[in-house]
Amino acid sequence: MTTEPLRVLGYVRRSTDKQAMSPETQARRLRDAAEIFGWDLTIREEDAASAKSLDGRPVLAQAMDDCDRGRADAVAVAALDRLARSTRDFADVLDRAERQSWSVVCLDLGVDTSTDSGRLVADIRAAVAQWERRIIASRTREGMATIRATTGKHMGRPSAIPTDVEERIYDLNRTGLSASAIARLLEDEGVRRPTARSKSWHHSHIVAAVRREQVRRNAALVG
Repeated sequence: MTTEPLRVLGYVRRSTDKQAMSPETQARRLRDAAEIFGWDLTIREEDAASAKSLDGRPVLAQAMDDCDRGRADAVAVAALDRLARSTRDFADVLDRAERQSWSVVCLDLGVDTSTDSGRLVADIRAAVAQWERRIIASRTREGMATIRATTGKHMGRPSAIPTDVEERIYDLNRTGLSASAIARLLEDEGVRRPTARSKSWHHSHIVAAVRREQVRRNAALVG
């Protein structure tokens, strides 16, 4: 009985960082691995040097969608930093892969979730990422409590921006849009300005809103 080769989408990301692995090196390492492990490999390359999150990488998004739909069995990268820029993003990819029954391969880490040992390594890294988020959230809450206890005041100025607007601003920022770009978008859409005295949306309003929403989300992790 013959076993069908693993259908692997090799993801290669170009970067402006001169210290980062070149696309040519990434592709070569993926092809070497395919020869060793017998993969049916397809290389997909993306020029997403400025993308700050997974949302700004359409080629990667399509690769994961193809895996979701059963058109491929795994997404492979030569190095973790080509796949995710944060442990949070990496954990999100692992969660999605597990839910949709496909695998993730990171050659530099020895992570291959199609194997038991590779899944163990991935689980450990995801657990560390979750622990880091909880520590950050805990420290944020402790800091706010200390400020209230010593001054009787809440941290920061009261916000005149509705919570749902701040949530949207935060999500827009996560896609890679700058504070100034988000401010222009809200202005163009006619979204109510933060205060009656505000002549327009300003990038400082956006920065403050993102920080407040991050504090809320961090607190929710341990709430």
